[in-house]
Parts: sequence; C-alpha cells; structure tokens
Amino acid sequence: MERYEMAELLSQKAGVSLEEARQALEENNWDMLDAMIALERAHKTAGGAVHVETGTEAGGVHKVKSVSTRTGPRFFSNGFAVLWEYLKKLIRITLDNNFVVTRHGKQTLTIPVLVMLLLLFFSVGTVLVVLIVGLFCSCRYHFEGRQLGKDSINDAMGKMSDLAEDIKDSFQNGRDGGQDS
Repeated sequence: MERYEMAELLSQKAGVSLEEARQALEENNWDMLDAMIALERAHKTAGGAVHVETGTEAGGVHKVKSVSTRTGPRFFSNGFAVLWEYLKKLIRITLDNNFVVTRHGKQTLTIPVLVMLLLLFFSVGTVLVVLIVGLFCSCRYHFEGRQLGKDSINDAMGKMSDLAEDIKDSFQNGRDGGQDS
C-alpha cells in the first residue's frame, strides 16, 4: 500500500483530515496502528470502535488489528448520555403508572409511582408503617399502567392483602373465642 493510500485510509477510519493522518503516520514510522493510537491519545479521532487493516501487498498476507477508541472524555460523555436516556425512560415509566389504594371496593387514593418512590426514599419507615396499617384497615393496593399494571404484580399484592385479612380475622376470632369462655 502506498503512503498516500495509507494516509487516506487512516483519515477515513479515524475521522481526521488527510494532513493529520499523514503527520501521524510519519511520526509513527508509517505504522497504521501506532498512528491510530497516537491520534486517539491526542483526542482527534471520531470516537467509537475503529477497525484498521494493515498488511503487505507483495506477500498477500493481511493482518487485521482493531483499536478501541472508547476512552477519554468522549466515552464518558457518551456514557452519561446513555445513562441520562435510561433515567428519562425510568422517570417516564414511573409517571405513566399509578399506585392505587382501594378500600371496600372504592378507590381512595391514586398517585404516580414516582411520588410513591420519593415518599419511600425520604421517609421509608413512616410509609411502610402506613402501608401495613392500611392492610389491616381493609385497604388493598395495586398498580395501574402499561408497564406495572400486570396481573403478576397485582396478584402478588392481592395475596399480601389477603394475608393481612386472614391475620386480622384470626385475631378477631381469637378475641371473640376468649370472651365466650
């Protein structure tokens, strides 16, 4: 491969100008991989994974080397962008789904799951006590919404409510039985 072709290939693969590619190759004895690494260290590449082919034309043997350019500031900014997109999706799910409290078949409270999570985060003890007391006061909890309103989730919450009712009934029957004797 001629030096001009090498500079042209490096320019395309690294996303740099032809002059920058030629200069990097000259500084690295026309070694394509070393030139790519030098460009990356100088934060001049386009970012992402870069595939560089090097080899000899005469022997027909081609060696393939890959250079990962996922380092430095670009990788971290891309990582934060991915994290931000994930957080936005998570917040959207918590706003699109509701935590619902019913008592004797009537809906008494509906709040977005995000509000419920914030309440739990800032006062977990108080919220858990209120939820447990609510179970013994015939309150039932479930979720509404496309992501969390699934039968499997709500069935588990229904079983929890049924268990609280059974415990409440056993206490009432134990107390009633004790008064008869």
